[in-house]
Formats: sequence, C-alpha cells, structure tokens
Amino acid sequence: MMKYLPFFVCALALSLVSCHSNSSQSASSDTVKPNGDGIAVMNESSEVTVTGIHDLENSMSVDLFKGSCPDSLLKRLAPEGSFKSAINVYLAISDDYLVLFDAGLGADKGGKLLEKLAYLHVSPEEIDAIFLTHLHADHIGGLLKDGKPVFPNATIYLSVDEFNAWNDNGPMASQNALWKKVLASYALQVQPFNDGDRLLDGLVTARLAPGHTPGHTIYTVGNNLIVGDLLHAQDLQLTHPECCARYDNNSAQAVTTRKEVLQYAKENGLYLSGAHCYDFKIDVSSL
Repeated sequence: MMKYLPFFVCALALSLVSCHSNSSQSASSDTVKPNGDGIAVMNESSEVTVTGIHDLENSMSVDLFKGSCPDSLLKRLAPEGSFKSAINVYLAISDDYLVLFDAGLGADKGGKLLEKLAYLHVSPEEIDAIFLTHLHADHIGGLLKDGKPVFPNATIYLSVDEFNAWNDNGPMASQNALWKKVLASYALQVQPFNDGDRLLDGLVTARLAPGHTPGHTIYTVGNNLIVGDLLHAQDLQLTHPECCARYDNNSAQAVTTRKEVLQYAKENGLYLSGAHCYDFKIDVSSL
C-alpha cells in the first residue's frame, strides 16, 4: 500500500502546466494539464488523483474502419488516410492505493510506460493493483519484461467473462499465447471479478462492456470512465459510434455497447478516458 503521495501529487500538479488539444470534445485546460511528454493529470480530488500516460502515440488507418461506415465519411474526417491515436495507460493514486489501468505494449515493443512512471517517481514495485480492460497484447504486454513480472507486488484484476474467454476452451483461445505467459508469471496474483463489483474499498467500479472482446470491461474511478477499446479513433467514433474497427470481436455488440456507454457517461457526468484516444479526458456532454 502506498501512503507517501502528498508530496508526489503536489510536485506533479506543479510540473504539468502547458495544455494543448486537437479535439472539440476535450476537457478545458484547467482540468487537463499535459507536461509535453504524454503525461497529464486529469482528475484531482480528496479521494483520488488520475493521471493519463501515453505509452505510445500512433495512428489508425482508415482501412480499419472500411465497410462499417461510408468511404466518403472516412475521407472527410481523415483526408490523409489515418486517424490520430495512442496507446494509453492510466494511473490512479489514493491515500491507500497506487493503481494502473492496463499495462501498455511493453518496453520491448516500444512502450514508454516504465520510462514515464520513472519520470513520475513511481517504481513498478509500488503498484498495488492493475485493472485490465481486456487481454489484447497492447494492454498486457507491459506486464512482462524478459519473461518476468514487471509489477511483482500488483494484484491483476480482470472480469470473469474475459478470463474465461481467453482460456484454452474459450472463443479467444487462438490469441492467448501472451496471456498464458502472463498468467504463469502472475498466477497467484490474478483476481477475477464480476460485472458491477466495487473494488479496492469502493475506489473502482467495474462494468462489463463487451463487443471488442467478450469480457471487455470499463472502470469508473473518480469522475473518469476508463473505457479501454470502446473507441479506436475518437475523431470518428464519438460522433459516429456505428463505425467499428476490424479489431472488434463482435462488431454489432461493440456498436451497441459504444452507444450505451456514451449515453451512460453523458447522463452521469463522467469523462471518457480511452486506451486509444489522443485526448486523455473527453467531455461527452455536448454529444
């Protein structure tokens, strides 16, 4: 358990000063404060501080969305042929816990999570819990380095549905090689949970959001809704949720889930924080 963070929070808040954004749905500069290195404090309250971290900045080709929405729309919104994107990890700090949401791509694949945690003066050994939205490689690759656990003291949380979907008899079994390595390394630390569970003394609430994978899960922490791969291209799918990336396991279910979650966030005054959004904190109130 970490109980050292008043100094850390103050230092981080002072260091994250210049804000820039390319999305009309972004929160204002007084709530999102990037430091220019792909790190931003998104939420500060007496209960929790949430920080967004770009593990990697990248793009999504329009080809990934063809067939799910008109080519004319893709050309209009992405005339250069790709949408700005990222691979994100979120860090939540409370008086009692130091928590990650997803673990990124992994340093061997170019992920910068460990470098950025070091910048924040957070060591991997201090992480108490890691909440996985799902088990694709760009979300769990960062759990291992040279075949060994990167976060040796962390409990790994994921939904029962996702856990079952990736076992050898599940629908995602053909993609589970990396997960089997992670499971072998963290076997005694893996903690499945059910839809709606409140975890870590109520700090985190889990909600199933299937479609991208069978047990894909979103999390509420503070006023942020950590939505994993609900969105792959924010400039497209925020206003056209019917558009799907080919990565979605069940595209029809993914569309239904996306619409439901966007409405849920809007009705409950929550900010979206996606794993592939270039903005860490998206205000959906005007959608």
